[in-house]
Amino acid sequence: MGRSNEGAHEPPDVNESTSAMVDPKVYVPALLTLLSNTLTNNASIFYRQHFGVGLTDWRIMYRLASDPWITAHRICELSALDKAVVSRSIAWMESRGLVLIRGDAEDARRRLLALSPAGLDLHDRITVVALQRERNFLAALKEDEVAETIRLLTKLVDNLGAFSTPVAIPPQRVAPIESAPPTSPRRAIKPR
Repeated sequence: MGRSNEGAHEPPDVNESTSAMVDPKVYVPALLTLLSNTLTNNASIFYRQHFGVGLTDWRIMYRLASDPWITAHRICELSALDKAVVSRSIAWMESRGLVLIRGDAEDARRRLLALSPAGLDLHDRITVVALQRERNFLAALKEDEVAETIRLLTKLVDNLGAFSTPVAIPPQRVAPIESAPPTSPRRAIKPR
């Protein structure tokens, strides 16, 4: 007689699904993430190659061009950028003479930011290219589709708070792994 499997844990059948599957072709967060990541990576490479600035620098520049003399905190709020990333970018842009910084007359702790003449010039040059790249990208859509896309995206941006709405978490059906498998230490590469 064979051994008893009583109490043994059978691994789940990976081919047997008891839940819904995410289809990345129609799952809106996946589509938006793919679109965002692709646009971001492409733009970052392009702006660095042609203008010597990264995408975060460019985002801060167009924010300061439209809203001069605002704080770094306000840039973070308006652009959904991380405070540390914005701080590093501003320091870099200041070292290159692209931004002006002055104290706030109402609150001495706050620093107000604006583009310098060199920053405005660079902003204007990048804007021409950015708008042409946008036109190239949107050429796949008809004019009314562009307007509808902007309307729908704006509606989704306005509804971002919905991701903070509590949702029911399904109960765990499979016992968690007690511990992760051991990892092998990295081997030192010996020079030849």
